[in-house]
Amino acid sequence: MSDFLKNLRSGQEKQQSRYGKKPYHENRQFPGNEKRLNPDRRTDNLNKQDHRGLLTETLHELTPAIKEYLLEVVDSQKRLVEIEEIKAKAEEKKSKILEGLMDYLKSDGIETLMNIKDDKRKKRKVKKPMDANRKKILQIIDKMRSDGETFDKIALFLAKENMQTFSNRGQWHAQTVHRLYQDHILP
Repeated sequence: MSDFLKNLRSGQEKQQSRYGKKPYHENRQFPGNEKRLNPDRRTDNLNKQDHRGLLTETLHELTPAIKEYLLEVVDSQKRLVEIEEIKAKAEEKKSKILEGLMDYLKSDGIETLMNIKDDKRKKRKVKKPMDANRKKILQIIDKMRSDGETFDKIALFLAKENMQTFSNRGQWHAQTVHRLYQDHILP
């Protein structure tokens, strides 16, 4: 950037006129820039009095509406305060319940809960009393499994030998043989 433009931007040096001492457009009148003559000048005192009167009339007309609006704002704020109080009471109830729960758990409550879970884990299936048919089937399953047979082949063997299932309905399946093996032979 030239020194002339830098000086012009910083305001240190004014631009010189090309056409002598005065700029070319200084004496010309452009629309909107004319000076007003006496009859066209505004009278400030009359307008100020008119504006004051208009302002007071408007304020008197709007005062009831403003009052009504402010009353509605006050009512809504009261409702918001009531809602916040209800929320605070609910939070207090929650904290009391949690404190009671913690007191219960600090006492023997946690041990009771743990015992209930342990009881559920221990309560697997109730073993039915063994009759001769059951013992024979379980012995066949154990022997064939120790020989390396699959559960599917054991189920096919039991079905081929016309062995009744323990419920006396349905057929032998590999899944049933597997469950019997796990429940009665493995433990």
